[in-house]
Amino acid sequence: MVPLLDWGDARHFDRARNLACCLCGRPTPMRSHAGEAVHKVCAEDWNATHPHEARRYTPPSKDRPQHDIGTWRFHNDGPITDQRAPILTPVATDSPPPAVVDIDVEPGQRGLFAA
Repeated sequence: MVPLLDWGDARHFDRARNLACCLCGRPTPMRSHAGEAVHKVCAEDWNATHPHEARRYTPPSKDRPQHDIGTWRFHNDGPITDQRAPILTPVATDSPPPAVVDIDVEPGQRGLFAA
């Protein structure tokens, strides 16, 4: 699974103007950490298709292992700092588990979808 870039910070959005995305050429108000005009989805796709580019990582800690946050060019804002973990409990049901449905996706495109 490709981690989604978390660009919720206002520094990733230019309210004044749209510029051409450096990857696809379509206009976008989004900006990378370096100020490049780029769609979030284009940056995620670039990260996924350039696995050997210089990567950025979070520092490991006693509670959290080191984590890849993307390429040096396009990276996310790091892991969520909220330490609250949901507690999931199994739910007993009498019905059988749902069938797994595989969607027909182009090769190399699985995991590149954003909400």
